Amino acid sequence: MYSTQLSLTSPQSPVNGFAGRADLYSRLLQLEDLAALHALRDEVLGALPNPDCYVREADEAVFYRQHLSPQGATIGVFHHHQLVAYAMLGLPSAEMPHPLADALGLSGQERAELSSLSSCMVRPDWRGLGLQRALLGARLALADGFGRRLCVGMVSLHNHSSRHNMLRLGMYIAWAGQLDGLQRQITLIDLRRHPHVAADDERLIDSNDLDAQRQALTDGYIGIGEWRLPRQVRLRFQRRLPGQLLA
Repeated sequence: MYSTQLSLTSPQSPVNGFAGRADLYSRLLQLEDLAALHALRDEVLGALPNPDCYVREADEAVFYRQHLSPQGATIGVFHHHQLVAYAMLGLPSAEMPHPLADALGLSGQERAELSSLSSCMVRPDWRGLGLQRALLGARLALADGFGRRLCVGMVSLHNHSSRHNMLRLGMYIAWAGQLDGLQRQITLIDLRRHPHVAADDERLIDSNDLDAQRQALTDGYIGIGEWRLPRQVRLRFQRRLPGQLLA
């Protein structure tokens, strides 16, 4: 379903070409790449249009290491020797505390098959080339390769670009509410099957209207798409058909 050129068997080997660009190459990052990763994040976070789109982790050093083998994987995209984009995949154990799994009410078996789409950033001068979407597809492929059929992500209500890419690649909004005092949506995908919805039973909800989104989710709807207007983004919630587990 999803494809990536990254090799799971030889993660240190760079792979030429990424997102249709022959001048880019990708590989999994290692400890020696953390300085470049930190510099990229400083540049991106310093230029956010809305600071709510991404809030720094309390301990970034620990966060970085949690997304290196064997706890996870971080894909780096390079132009010559410059890191221009990265994306993180978490591979938590079923026993690890996981706020997103808790919010979704995942069972022990579902937690054992869970991966998390933790962070993805692209340098400003490399945007508009589809790198974020390509990195999302690459992480879904990596998750599948690691035997993690469930992928979960978290997005700010204001981060329309990230949510747009998630929805386009088959993720859906499964939860909305407050996480650590921040208004967030949780997106989910099962790489083995897709949820069935009633296409004729839809609610269009403003992307900033958290209360209406929560009510729709309580009523059995999930967010499956969006409708973009010049000054507004409305999310498409459709009623999930009965007879399926959460994932």
